[in-house]
Amino acid sequence: MKSLTTKIIALVTGSALLLSVLIGVLTIDAFQGVSRQQAEENLILTAGINGEEMDRALYTIEQSVDSLSQMTLSAITDFSKFKTSDAYVDECTATLEAAALTLARNTQGAMTVYIRYNPEFTDPTSGIFLSKSGDDFEELVPTDFSMYEPDDAAHVGWYYTPVNAGKPIWMDPYLNENINVYMISYVVPLYINGESVGIVGMDIDFSVIQDMVNSVEIYGSGYEYLTNASDVLLVHKDYEGGTPLAEADPAAAALLSNAEKADTVQTAGSQVLVYTPLHNGMKLVLTAPRSELLASTRGMIVKIAVAILIALLIVIAVACFAGNRIAKPIRKITKIVQNTAAFNFQSTEGGDKLCNLRDETGEMARAVRQMRGELRNMVNVIGNSCNSLNGNIDNLLQSSTHVNDMTENNSAVTEELSAAMMQTSEGTERIRETILRLQQNAQSIKQLSQESREVSQELMEGARSLSNTTSEATRQTQSMYEQVKKDTDAAIEHSKAVAKINQLTEAIAGISEQTNLLALNASIEAARAGEAGKGFSVVATEISALANQTNQTVDSINETVEEVCTAVSDMVKCLDTLMDFINKKILSDYDNFNSLGQKYQEDTSAMEESMDQVAVSIRDLAEALEQISGTVGDINDMVRESSEGIHRIAEETGSMAEETGNNSQMAVQSKDTIQELFSVVGQFKM
Repeated sequence: MKSLTTKIIALVTGSALLLSVLIGVLTIDAFQGVSRQQAEENLILTAGINGEEMDRALYTIEQSVDSLSQMTLSAITDFSKFKTSDAYVDECTATLEAAALTLARNTQGAMTVYIRYNPEFTDPTSGIFLSKSGDDFEELVPTDFSMYEPDDAAHVGWYYTPVNAGKPIWMDPYLNENINVYMISYVVPLYINGESVGIVGMDIDFSVIQDMVNSVEIYGSGYEYLTNASDVLLVHKDYEGGTPLAEADPAAAALLSNAEKADTVQTAGSQVLVYTPLHNGMKLVLTAPRSELLASTRGMIVKIAVAILIALLIVIAVACFAGNRIAKPIRKITKIVQNTAAFNFQSTEGGDKLCNLRDETGEMARAVRQMRGELRNMVNVIGNSCNSLNGNIDNLLQSSTHVNDMTENNSAVTEELSAAMMQTSEGTERIRETILRLQQNAQSIKQLSQESREVSQELMEGARSLSNTTSEATRQTQSMYEQVKKDTDAAIEHSKAVAKINQLTEAIAGISEQTNLLALNASIEAARAGEAGKGFSVVATEISALANQTNQTVDSINETVEEVCTAVSDMVKCLDTLMDFINKKILSDYDNFNSLGQKYQEDTSAMEESMDQVAVSIRDLAEALEQISGTVGDINDMVRESSEGIHRIAEETGSMAEETGNNSQMAVQSKDTIQELFSVVGQFKM
């Protein structure tokens, strides 16, 4: 990943580099054009200056020779005499010696100055020949024409060539074997009346011209050379004099042949050249390699490149500074965003300064601050919601725990009630059995009463035997009394179980009230729980209905138990009366039987009536016992049904306890979830 600073630096540097290259290319191209134009102008100017200098040097020589020529023609006042009189020739020559010496001394580069006459009518050695010796000139004997043929250019060409040309000429450089000097000569043929008089000439040391040409250097390896009018090289640094230019440089020779291109820059292969025609027909050529022509351009290109590099470095420095100024706030904002990603919402140092920036970075910082504020508010809302939900879950857990405890207690009480009902059922079964025995005993008493009646009827007749049987009857009566007493006490004791039924029904009623209250609380909690408490609301409704049914059942049991209690109370009263009767009457009668035996007969009627009453009472008792037995059977059935209902209540209560446990478990899971939310909220540093 490239940093923003790097990207800015790269972008600015690339843009600056592209702009610099573009400007550099345009500048270099423009400068090359200007530089090339200046170089060409400089080349033309240099060639012109050198040509003028060369022309001045040659013109000086020409003036000297032309002046001496005029003097010579002026000195020959009588050409006819000059052709015939050697003395006149000598006289004319003598008048010219001083002038020739003065011109020789005042002409730069002059090696010799000579005036030679036509050998056809003058002496072969006639004339003037001044040759430089040291710093001055001395007069020497002129060349003897008679010694050389006219076509001997090496020795006498300097004379016959201009004479044959019929005009002043510059001789090509040559080695004067007479004095062993390489020289160039300017010779003016003299004519009087169209007839050749001779020549006036001056030999110039060609080294002077060579030095003038070879001294020119331009653009490193640029140089100058000189050709004659026929484009034969006179001076060249690489070729000997006399070499045709067409052989040395055909391209240059082709260019020099076009007079219209004079004093203009022309390209010849890898060279550029400017030639300046001299007034004597020679051509002074200034040439230089094309590559060197723009050497200054390359130097300027280097300078421009250095300037571009320096500017680029400055731009890079500015880009680094600007990129750092731009990227620094972004890095700070990135740090803030990273802190936000790490749930760190603590205030950041320099945040206000970032938000006060009046640019896109400031807008970004303000947007991040707004986002952090919104997230902080959301976290606070989540935290508050977690606290509220945690409190609700705590309350739900407490309620669920309380309901669970109540359900467990209800289940336990229901189990106890079921067990008590089972015991009650067993007790009623035993009461029924006891009542059956009482019925049997009542039957026995009835039978005994009938027998007693029969006995009372026979008392009259068996009074005598009464005394014998009284002891046995007393004993049997005592035994029967004890048995009846025992059975009665047992029946009374068992009848107390009916009272326990009242206690159990009261307990059931209390449980029903608690169940009804529990159902009400469950309905309230289900309403609070909303959608999640609908199942719990159904259970609460069923529990409430069961509690109402239990209340109705308890009311029915209470009514039946009241009837049973009333019947048992009546039976107890009857039994008490019977026992009291037996205890007070029969036993006392049996105790006094022996003493009252005599009164039996009198009391037989009374006893018969009493026996009738006993029979009626026994019959009523049997009927009551039968009713009690039926009622006890109904009670037994009701207790059994109640036991089964209570058992179902116990099972449903167990299911409710299980559901409540599940609710508690879900509440615990919700508690764990809230703890996870708290842990998530705890990660946020506010």
